[in-house]
Amino acid sequence: MKVLLTGLTSFTGAYIGKALLEYNNLNKFEVFAPIRSSKEAYTGIKLERLNLAKNIHLIPNQDISQNSFIDLVKEIKPDIFINHAGYIDNYRSADFDFLKHLEINLKNINPLIQALKDNKCKLIIHSGSAFEPNGDYSKYGVSPYGVAKKMVWDMLVFWCQKYKMPAAKIIIPNPYGLLENQDRLLAVFNQKLKREENIDLYNSAEIRNNIKAQDLADYYLKVALLALGQLDENYVLELKAIGHIETQLNFVLRALQEPEYNFDLNYIKRFLKVHN
Repeated sequence: MKVLLTGLTSFTGAYIGKALLEYNNLNKFEVFAPIRSSKEAYTGIKLERLNLAKNIHLIPNQDISQNSFIDLVKEIKPDIFINHAGYIDNYRSADFDFLKHLEINLKNINPLIQALKDNKCKLIIHSGSAFEPNGDYSKYGVSPYGVAKKMVWDMLVFWCQKYKMPAAKIIIPNPYGLLENQDRLLAVFNQKLKREENIDLYNSAEIRNNIKAQDLADYYLKVALLALGQLDENYVLELKAIGHIETQLNFVLRALQEPEYNFDLNYIKRFLKVHN
């Protein structure tokens, strides 16, 4: 089956593409991924992400906000569309530009869903966030980013219902692993431990839902497999990805021992300074 996947250069997007390609069964996935520039323009960690999933058909200079994206749908005729890209700059801040997020994701939503339906798409999979209202992180308060994400999903479902297109949302908790942004907690701790520097962990008793990027990608694979069956035209699924629900202290101690980091527990504790 053909999959059209946006957001391949994101941390989790790269693992989603990899999981789809490596699915070893009679039903294979052929993955097409629009990227905003040519592959040659990408460097550093984004290039590493592109190289993680080889044999993906890269489509340069393209994203969901462009009118030409509709023509791309008509050309590829995807069986599954995974809407994983989005504007996330400064997403944790109250100053997040939610209007830009809405414009990018919703500018062409009506003709996009219609084109997907007309070209026999079986399922739309949308990436949600735990920052949305009623998400796992609701105790932090709802952020403008979370509200915008919820608005995009609601509008997507509206048009899916209009054109009788099955839709599924996967609510992403806190992903971690190799190739994540270098300002993320584990990436920072990894570099400091390699240099034998102290690491300061704040909010150590906070409980979060932490999921490895590979495990998150498996959720997308399993939902994509639903398209092999006969889905009701009004089918709507909201699915929370579940990883390790644990304190931040347990997360750090556990994750830094995993093969990607491979630190000894006593070594971690030697440099770890815990702050409640």
